Amino acid sequence: MNSSVKIILFILIIAVFTACKSTSKLHKQEHLTHKSSSEFYKIYSQKLGYDLEGYEEKKFVETVNAWLGVPYKYGGCSKEGTDCSCFVSVFYKDVYGISLPRKSEDMQLQSKIIEKDALQQGDLVFFKIEDVKVSHVGIYISKGRFIHSTTSKGVMINSLDENYYKKYFHKAGRVDGK
Repeated sequence: MNSSVKIILFILIIAVFTACKSTSKLHKQEHLTHKSSSEFYKIYSQKLGYDLEGYEEKKFVETVNAWLGVPYKYGGCSKEGTDCSCFVSVFYKDVYGISLPRKSEDMQLQSKIIEKDALQQGDLVFFKIEDVKVSHVGIYISKGRFIHSTTSKGVMINSLDENYYKKYFHKAGRVDGK
């Protein structure tokens, strides 16, 4: 074998070895991403109090967690205290970059009404609690759960299947661009 063939053969062996090593690194990174992703949903399932599906947007889930426990404050619009509509408005701006009206009844008017069984992450859920107009709003997460600001316990997660929320549920809405 002449020296130029040996050099070419050597270069080919190095190229194959490098390609195999890169592919191996890529598979390791994919495995770590998957592992860290499943770990993310496991951790946040514990924090939120129910098993997440595993497809929820991470920024959405982190924002839900960041707001949990914020006290209720009528007219409030910060993590020091918030009412339901301002919570939804600030949440939407942070997660989706979308500005929503300040009042829950106006949010409903800006939403496309959808069936309750068609709810997806980030859709709005509206309630008529006090009278004939929409008086409460929350954000759907998954598995029948939604986050909202309650007068008694502040920002928390509840189920649409709870008797109280079944009784007062009015409509579900989807905001364009979400």
